[in-house]
Amino acid sequence: MAGQRPRAERRPAHSQKSGPLEVSPAAADPPDADPSPNPSSNTADVAAENKLPNQEQRATWLELFFDLIFVTAFDQLAKRFSDDDTLRGFSTFALMFVAVWWAWVGNTLFAGRYGNQERPYRWGTALQLLSMGGLALGVLGDLQDVGAFFSVVFAVNRFILVGMYAFQARSSDSPELAYTQMRTFGLSAAVWLASAWLPPGWQQVAWGSAVGIDALAPLVSRRVQGQNLPHPEHLPERVGLLTIISLGAVITEIVAGAGNKPLSFVDQLPAALSLLLSLALFKLYFDEARDLPVLLAHRDGRVGTLLVWLYSHLPLTLALTALGVGIGHGIAHGGKEANQVERITVGLSLTAIFVNLATLRFVTQHALGKLRMDLSVWALIFGSAAMLGLMFAPLRTLPYQAATLAVCGAALIAVWRDPARRFLSRTEEAVAEEIHQAGDGDGSDDEQPPTPQT
Repeated sequence: MAGQRPRAERRPAHSQKSGPLEVSPAAADPPDADPSPNPSSNTADVAAENKLPNQEQRATWLELFFDLIFVTAFDQLAKRFSDDDTLRGFSTFALMFVAVWWAWVGNTLFAGRYGNQERPYRWGTALQLLSMGGLALGVLGDLQDVGAFFSVVFAVNRFILVGMYAFQARSSDSPELAYTQMRTFGLSAAVWLASAWLPPGWQQVAWGSAVGIDALAPLVSRRVQGQNLPHPEHLPERVGLLTIISLGAVITEIVAGAGNKPLSFVDQLPAALSLLLSLALFKLYFDEARDLPVLLAHRDGRVGTLLVWLYSHLPLTLALTALGVGIGHGIAHGGKEANQVERITVGLSLTAIFVNLATLRFVTQHALGKLRMDLSVWALIFGSAAMLGLMFAPLRTLPYQAATLAVCGAALIAVWRDPARRFLSRTEEAVAEEIHQAGDGDGSDDEQPPTPQT
C-alpha cells in the first residue's frame, strides 16, 4: 500500500480473475434489459483525451493517517449536535460538517489527480493534517467564541491547498487545471479569512458562500476538469474509507449510549439491534457497484456524472453522523422526551440515507443510459417512506429499534435479490478492465519501477 505497483500487476478492483474479463450481452444484462450497443467503442480516443491512468493508485499510509483526524472531527461534530439537538443546533452542525467534509474532498481530489507519492502532496498533507486538528478543536462551543478561530483555521487549510496546486503547476506539462484550482481555492480562502471578523449570523452566510465557490467551480471549468479526472480506483477507495469512518461514528454513539445502561440482556438489547442496523447499512452501501459511475466518467469523459456521484456522499456521511446521535439518545435515555428526539433524528437520518443510496443507483443507471426503477430503487424508496411513518409511531426505544432494523433488513434483502445488482457488478468489472487496457495502451512499453514513499 505504501507504493504504487507497476502496470503489469494491475487488476480490476473487484475482479479476482487473472485475465481480461469479457461480459457477453446475455450474461451482462438482467432478464428484462434491452440489449444495446456498447457505448465504449471509442474508448481509446476518450482515453487519449482524458488521460486514463496506466498505473494503479491505492491509499497510502499517509492518507490513512490523514483520514484518522476525521474520526475525531466527526466525533466532535456529533457531540455538538448531541448537546444542541434543536433545529438551530442542527443547522450549525450541518454547516460545520459540510466545511470539514469539503476539506477532506480538496485533499482527496488533489491526490487522485496528481498522485499521492509526490513531494507537494506529502508535505501539503502533513500541513493540512495540522490544520484539521485545529478544525476539530474549533467545532465545539458557542459560535461567538469559536467562530473566528474556525474561520481562520479553515482559511489556512485552503491556503495550503493553493500552495499544493502552485507547486504542481510549476512541474506539470498541463498546468491549466492547477491554475484554475489556485484561483478557486484562493478566493474561497479569502472569504473564509474575512468571515473571522463578521458577526455570527453573517459569518455563517460567508461560510456557505465559500463552500459554494468550491462546489460550483468545477461546473464552470468542465472542460479542464474533464481532462484531469481523479484516478478511477483511488477516489472510490478514499470515499469508501470516509464512509467507514462515518459508520464508525455511529458505532461510537451506540457504545456511548449503552455505557449509561446496566449490563443486562434487556437493557443492552437496543444497542445490539443498533449494531445490526449499522451492519445492514454497511452492506447496503458496499455491496453495490459503487465504483461504476467513476469508471464510466473516465471512460466517457463525463464530469457531471463524477461530480453528482461525489457530492451525493456529502448528505450520506452527514446523515450517518446524525443517525449515531439519534440512536445514542434513544439508548441512553428511556424517557418520552428522549424517544421523541430519537424518532425524529433517526427517522430523518435514515430517510436521507435511503434517498442518497437510491440517488447513487440512479447516477449509475444514467451513466449507462438505462435509467429505470429497479427493485433496489423501489426498496430504498419504500424504506425511506417507512422511516418517515415510524417518526409518528408512539414506540419506546426497544420496539422502535426493532422496527428500524426490520425496515433496513427488508431493504437489504430486496437489494440482494435484485438482478440489476449482479448486472451492475459484472459491468463494473468489464469497464474497469476496459479502462485498464486503454490506459496500458497509452503508456510506454518500458516498465516503470514503483516510486518509494518516504
